[in-house]
Amino acid sequence: MIWWLRSRAAAVLIVCTLLTALASLVIGNVELPIPVLAGQAGKFLLADLITVLPAVLWINGTGRATTSTEITSVRPVHRWDTALAIGLATAALTVTGLAHVLSLTGIAIAVGRNTAVYLGIALLLNSIVGHRIAAPLTAVFPLVCAAAGWRAGGGAEPWALILHRPNSGPALAAGVALLAAGCALSFAKPPATGPVRFRRG
Repeated sequence: MIWWLRSRAAAVLIVCTLLTALASLVIGNVELPIPVLAGQAGKFLLADLITVLPAVLWINGTGRATTSTEITSVRPVHRWDTALAIGLATAALTVTGLAHVLSLTGIAIAVGRNTAVYLGIALLLNSIVGHRIAAPLTAVFPLVCAAAGWRAGGGAEPWALILHRPNSGPALAAGVALLAAGCALSFAKPPATGPVRFRRG
């Protein structure tokens, strides 16, 4: 367990998640100029981008150790990784939920929702394609949303959850559902990897 905590840098991950949430609450209202491929441009906030950091750091943490070693071990490492992702999402949702209750900023719910969305995507991709491909795909998702996630008549596409209104109940529910789906897959299936090669003695 101690080895796993060190290899994942769990304490650093939790601190970074909390700092990212706090930073998003403070400076997240800043708009970023992102080119739009089609449709009508909408607001793309800094909070929509920087909340991807915990998910990318989580993926990086899961790839620190040798994958073949972890797969052949008896420890349920991928389940511990799933629990860590749940903990990160819970920490972010708790901080942003408190900020929403205290009415500190209007984007509080969006910050927590987006963190959960990115972690859900990271969990799914890590299980399907492995950490080497999952990290860049997760990192580029907000830019894809910013460029192609707006409807011609206004508003965000249903799949671009991070662009929906901060207080959108359906978007929050979809984000939590995405996180739950990612957790279920990650808990049941170890991360994807290439063939494990053994040396002949």
